[in-house]
Amino acid sequence: MMIYSIPKGDSIIRINFNRKLFDYNVQSHRGKYKRKTKGILSKVDKPAKSCVIFDRRCLKDVKKLCEEFKIDFKLYLVKTLTP
Repeated sequence: MMIYSIPKGDSIIRINFNRKLFDYNVQSHRGKYKRKTKGILSKVDKPAKSCVIFDRRCLKDVKKLCEEFKIDFKLYLVKTLTP
């Protein structure tokens, strides 16, 4: 799980960061052309704003992206308790 915050609430950094981190729908020509770009995390749980639960295999890429955009982040290990 990662909890992150965008420095100074910069919307340009937030948009670029989210487009590289998550899958994103690209549309042009008033929706005639649609394409989905692939982000680092394709399967995520987002329980709250600025909180993402993702697979451990993506950890290295996510950390690298956060450092590239100078995002403040904290990582936690979450385990599921199932009987």
